[in-house]
Formats: sequence, structure tokens, C-alpha cells
Amino acid sequence: MNNILENLNEKQKEAVLVTEGPVMAIAGAGSGKTSVLTKRIAHLIYEKEVNYKNILAITFTNKAANEMKQRVKELSFEFDNLYIDTREMWISTFHAMCAKILRQHIELLGYKPNFQIIDDDDTLQLIKSIMKKNDYDIKIYDPRKVRKWVLKAKYERDVIDSLEDPLRSVVDVVFPRYEKNLKNNNLVDFEGLLILTIKLLKEHAEVKKYFNSLFRYVLVDEFQDTNNIQYELIKLLVNEDKNLFIVGDEDQSIYAFRGANIMNISKFKKDFAGYHLVLLEENYRSTNNILNAANQIIVNNKTRIPKNLFSSKGDGEKITYYKGVTSRDEAEYVALKINELKRKGYMYNDFAVLYRANSTSRLFEDVLLQKHVPYKVYGNTSFFKRKEIKDFTSYLRIILNHNDDYSFVRTVNEPRRGIGAKTIERLSSYAVDYNLSLFEAIDHASEVLGKSACVKLLEYKNMIEDFKNKLNEISFNDLVDYILENAGILKALEKDEKGDVRKENLLEYKTILNENNEAFSDVNKEEILGYILEEVTLKMEEKSDEVEDAVKLMTLHAAKGLEFPVVFIVTLEKGMFPLNRSFESQKDFEEERRLMYVGVTRAKTKLFLTNAKQRQTYGEVMNNDDSPFLKEINDDLLEVKGYYEYVNNSRYSRQKPINKTLIKKKKRNLDSYTENNLNKGDKVSHDKFGEGVVITIVDDTVMIAFKAPHGIKKLLKNHASIKKI
Repeated sequence: MNNILENLNEKQKEAVLVTEGPVMAIAGAGSGKTSVLTKRIAHLIYEKEVNYKNILAITFTNKAANEMKQRVKELSFEFDNLYIDTREMWISTFHAMCAKILRQHIELLGYKPNFQIIDDDDTLQLIKSIMKKNDYDIKIYDPRKVRKWVLKAKYERDVIDSLEDPLRSVVDVVFPRYEKNLKNNNLVDFEGLLILTIKLLKEHAEVKKYFNSLFRYVLVDEFQDTNNIQYELIKLLVNEDKNLFIVGDEDQSIYAFRGANIMNISKFKKDFAGYHLVLLEENYRSTNNILNAANQIIVNNKTRIPKNLFSSKGDGEKITYYKGVTSRDEAEYVALKINELKRKGYMYNDFAVLYRANSTSRLFEDVLLQKHVPYKVYGNTSFFKRKEIKDFTSYLRIILNHNDDYSFVRTVNEPRRGIGAKTIERLSSYAVDYNLSLFEAIDHASEVLGKSACVKLLEYKNMIEDFKNKLNEISFNDLVDYILENAGILKALEKDEKGDVRKENLLEYKTILNENNEAFSDVNKEEILGYILEEVTLKMEEKSDEVEDAVKLMTLHAAKGLEFPVVFIVTLEKGMFPLNRSFESQKDFEEERRLMYVGVTRAKTKLFLTNAKQRQTYGEVMNNDDSPFLKEINDDLLEVKGYYEYVNNSRYSRQKPINKTLIKKKKRNLDSYTENNLNKGDKVSHDKFGEGVVITIVDDTVMIAFKAPHGIKKLLKNHASIKKI
């Protein structure tokens, strides 16, 4: 017991030890919730002697699930008499959990156990195909919008009736055909994983009884990010003992655009009356000045359970607020400050630049490049969403299941083999008429196609069957090479300008296959490949790159769950952050404030808040007001730099200027601001450099070629010294 509770504070211990009945742990940012979850599981297993197979823990990412498994396994080393096979633990994402349940029981719903999972890109392609077959022009009807409502209709069929024509009629036609296509091809989309599991539990009492008996204790991480479907699923899985432990933080609910419902916490309170509440308020990440700022911001939200973060790390440094004269001035300050701190011993990896919108990154990338600061744009682009990987995955699918029509269509002419859309269309019509898969229809292709098309299709069929034979004859490494060579993929990459990069990605598939081959060494290769393809499809995060010492640029949404010694939150202007549209709704505005709270609490020791007096947005010069979130932070927490040091008409005017010459110069530049409507090729005159010609314009800067000896100069486009001739 002592070992499990070691290094936990009193509230954390409470969250670990109260195991019976419903428990809600409100875990503030940096309060050690992962440690609490892990040690709660360990306490159940090692102290309460609960079989680890009787514990269900649900997380939102594969990374979090794997980390939790590893921590539990490490704790097991202190208990010599208990071995845990982490592969058998029910610690996973919602989708992985549902896939595991459906593998065992999906036949009750009319599917086969070897169903394949398709991702969002696959569903979009399927929607497009159905629309084309039903004579809907995808240039007129947006397939993405149609897909959005088709997927919503899976959970609530009546949603179609709420749409207006012509969208309603399109979705009404596409939806049943989409569902039929999935079932006929034994495919399940991400939404289907959850919805089919709910259907299974509702319609088959014996299955529900089995899992209610199996899952004696249920734990849910990041509960504030659950949607309505996930909440319903949780309720179905929890048995009459109601041993449900949820951990989350309303103040960090920032995924409403993905369907997350912050009101699920209110539902929990109603559905699990008598719940035990634990507030985890001690922060182990940040200094108190940073936490006080976060507290002062978030307290303005109405829909929250009150809490107040604190730390034992001391007050720390004040938060720096810098306002630039222009957006480039702001970006240059960020770059110069990073280099200054780097010289003082920080690594580039210690810095994160956070912004509200992806488009914001461009200017910061430009300046960081100019200042020779290494950076990496951190995003959600998945390795498994790259075209070459999706194509190769489809090859492996069609090898396993010749009747997978989706994978057939994706691979039959990739790379190009002269098998066009009309050929596929005719073959598809024949397959539908005679209830055949497209692969099976090849044997009868001569009834509807010419000799040339039949020969090409037969060559494709023989190639796939050859790959299937090789699967059981050669190693996974050799199989990858064999497919790349004999499918013509390597030859096609020789003509691709990005061929080298794509080839490296494809060869990485060897690592994927071999790692999983070791994990499933006691299973035959076809089953192994089936497991691997399921895992590949479920992975949402990009495969980690090699560790590099680089500044991280990312959206505030992407920063959730991360921490950095030094954080810059940029473009803190009304309309930029918070977004303009959020002012129309208190609900949306509060979500923006939660996003600000998340950003502030990413910082460990230093926090910089920045914005600009003037900014070019979509080609227009804007003078945005300061973000209202800045005004919610008490002055005594801030050290103000930049524009407000020398302009006397702000709330910081009481601050004494420290460099009068610089102040006068910058104020003169701002006061003399005039918009120069310059274009490439315009002739201009400059007070100092004379006449010149505009070479290029980027945002608020211009490059001008002046006569010798001045040469090419990079200047502020709207500087008063530049005049168009």
C-alpha cells in the first residue's frame, strides 16, 4: 500500500482509495491525473485483489493507453507473485475497446468477425462513389458536407428530416446506400464501432450481462471530452454497483467542434446521484504567477465546478506581455527572445509558440527561418493518412480479403495500369447484378468488357493471388519488398518528385509489421496481418519523428496535454483570439476562454503573451483591440513590454518609459503610418535610397531594388519614407 501511495498528496490519495460507487475527480491542469489513474488501477489489482481483466479504463489516445499500461506493469514489479499480460488489459481508447467487443460478438448483428475498419478518408471516398453512382455532381453537392450528415444520421436517423432540400434529399438517398455498402463489404467506420457496440448491448441482453459482469470497475479519462454516444456507451457498460470513476476538468473542455459535450459532467451528477467528489487542485507543473493568471481568467466562466490551482514551486517570474507595433514586430520579438534565452542555457525544445488558428504560423515560420531558429510545426497529420501508406494498406487488405471492394477500387489502378473509371463502372454493374464482389466479377469480365480490359484485370487478379501466396511463404520484410516491386510501386515512385520520401514512408511499414509480428508470435500470419491492419487504422496520431532540438509551433488545441518550460501565446487580439464568431454566443466564448486557460497552463516557468497594434489579415491592415482575456489578468502579474511602453493612451500608461529615443522613433513610425497601395513592378522613391522598383511584397514588408550603391532593401511597405511614383 505504502509503495502505491508514495509521492501522492492527500487529495490524490483520496481519489485512489475511494473505489466503491461513482467517483468524480476534477483534475486541474498539471495536477497529476495520470498518476492518480494508474495508481488507482494498481490499488485495485494489488491491494483489493481485483483481476486486471475486470477493470476497464478508457482513454482518448493510443499514446495515453500505452503509457498507462506501462506504468501499471512497472508497479507490478513490486509484487512478485502477480504477472500481468498488458495485451489482455482493457486499457484502451473508445474505438479500440469497441473493436475488441465487436470482434467477439458482431456476428449477432449480421457481420463477420474479420470486418475491416475504415477511417475518415475512406468514408469520404465511399460517399463520393455513391454520389456519382446516383448522378449527384460532387462539384455541386459537397461530399464532405454530405458525409457529415450521413455520419450524424447513423446515431439519429431523424436528423435528415431537419435538413433543407436539396441537401436533405441527397443525404436521404446516400445514407441507406452507404450503410448497405459497409455491411456488404464487411466494413465498419469509426462511428459504427461505437454505434454497433451500443446496438449490441441494447439488443442482446446476454452480451450486456456478460460485459457488466466482466467490468467490475470502469475508469474514464478526460471525461469532459466525451460526446453523447460515448456517454451512452459508458452507462451501458457500468453495472448495478456503479463503480464508475471519471476524471476530467470542465475548464479544459475545448473540443466542442468534435462533438464533445461539456454537459456530460452534469449528466453524470444526475445519473449517478450520491457520487463522491474529489478536487485535485495542486499543480506540479507551473509557478504560482502563471497559475494565478489562469485562475483569474477561468473564474469568469459560469459553467464550471469552482477550483483554484496552486503550486509549491513559488511565485516565479512575472508574465511578460509584449505588444508589437506590427505583426512582424511581434514575431521578431518572439524569435529574438528565444535566441536570448537559448544563450542563457535553454534548449530549443523548451519553447512552444501557441496560436489560435493554423494560418497564424506562416509569419512566425518566416521570422524563425530568418533568425536561424530551428522549429517544427506540430500538428495532427498522421503517418497513416499519407496517400502512399493508405494505398499500401489497401493492398494488404485486398490480399487478406479479396472481396473488399473498397480496397479493390483503391488498388486496381494504383499505380496506373490502364484500368479506367468506365471499366470499373461496367464491372461494378455486373457485380451488383450477379451479387458478386468486384474481384469475383473479373472471372466474368468478358461478358461486359473488351479483351484489353479483361487482360489487365486478370493480370491484377493474378498479382493479388500471388501476393496472398507469398504472405505465407516469405517474411514480412520480404513481402513488403515483393509487393513494392511487383505491383509497380517502386517504378512509379521514380517518376514522383517526392518519390524518395514516399519510399522511406513505405519501407517504414516493415517496422510496423515486424514489431507486431513479435507481439503475436503464436498466431498465424494471416491473423497477425489482420490485427496489424486493425491497429494501423485505429491509430490517430502521427508516428513520432526522431527527437530534434526545435521550437514547437502549434495550435492551442494541439497543445492540450503538453508542457514546456517557456510558452508564447501569440496574436492575443479581439477577433484573432478569441475568434470573432465566439462573441455571438456565451457558450462559444466560454470555450475560447477555456482554450486560453489551457494555453496558459502549458507553461512551467516562463510565459509570454503577445499581440500587435497593426496586422495584415487576408490582405487588409487591421487594428485589433487587445484580447479581453488580457484584461482579466491582474496588472501586478504582468511585466509590460513593447508598444505600451511608449504610447500614453493605454491602461499601462502609468509605466515609466525606459528608452525615450526608441519610444519617439517607434511612435513617429506609427503616427506617420500611411497605406501604400504597392504592387510588384511599381516604381517608388525613398527619402534616403532614392528611386527603385518593387520586386515582391509579403504581408507588411516590401523588397525594393534601388540604384547602386544601395541595391535590394527589405522595408516596411507602409513606411512614410516610401512614395509611389
